Amino acid sequence: MQLKTVAIYRLLYGSDFIGESLASIYDHCEHILCFVGHEMFGGGRIINYFGHDVYLPHDIDGLTDAIRAWKAEHDRHGKVRILDNPHATDLKNQVGRMINTEVIPNYDCTHVLFVEADEVWHERTIGELFDLASRSDEDEYMAAACHLFWRSPRFVSTRTNPYAVMRALKGRRQIGPTGHALMSAGNDVRRRTDERMKIHNFGFAAGERTIFWKHLTALSFSRDQKLDSPPREEWFEHVWRPWNWETNRRRDLCPSIGYETAFPAAEEYPFEMLPAIMKERIRTRPLPEWARAEARA
Repeated sequence: MQLKTVAIYRLLYGSDFIGESLASIYDHCEHILCFVGHEMFGGGRIINYFGHDVYLPHDIDGLTDAIRAWKAEHDRHGKVRILDNPHATDLKNQVGRMINTEVIPNYDCTHVLFVEADEVWHERTIGELFDLASRSDEDEYMAAACHLFWRSPRFVSTRTNPYAVMRALKGRRQIGPTGHALMSAGNDVRRRTDERMKIHNFGFAAGERTIFWKHLTALSFSRDQKLDSPPREEWFEHVWRPWNWETNRRRDLCPSIGYETAFPAAEEYPFEMLPAIMKERIRTRPLPEWARAEARA
């Protein structure tokens, strides 16, 4: 089968790696839609943090400007669109609504690729995903336990639960309800998990401002909206920020209460196994937080 793929991002923050993420999927997709929201799941605007009310900023980390800058320099075929996310506050079926109201009516495509701003696909892995999808008949394709980078691209843990990254439309004029990510809420789809599908996820190796708001928004929708396992309130200041490889290799990396050791202890990751675009990023534009995690600053 010849795949015609539309990629979608559901975004609130994530400027640190959005350029590398876009670059990693660009040649495999006909269109890339960046749905940018300015509100948290559930619509909350205030997070109570250690007894103080913290207000969500309209633009957490300059994400839209980062996408525009990358687009101006690299979008040679005009694939990338920036769209407001009218479903940003919906607790469920966000992705289903994006696909049913924007993708299916406006694009002639066979598959939808769902990408997060901090996910960078290795050039070999995304090639294998598209090869698999072109030869098989599943509805959803699930990433295996991904490489979860911790504080720096030099160190890695693991996200153990698989999650959907691609959906085959199969000529449908709409898809059924989805959960919090791309995965269908029901059991009416055929899923395929493949051990080759290991995404490089840099969500915990981002800059301090991004991680702070990642933590606070998790408090909002997990603790206050009771959507997921709530994180420890002190996680950002007691676990993530002071961690470093030389003197403070904590093992309670996972933010969630009761699941503190769900992420294995971080280990060194071979530089040569990183996606090529991230190797270049490390050489040319390292984040200052990386040096602190490596005890070099």
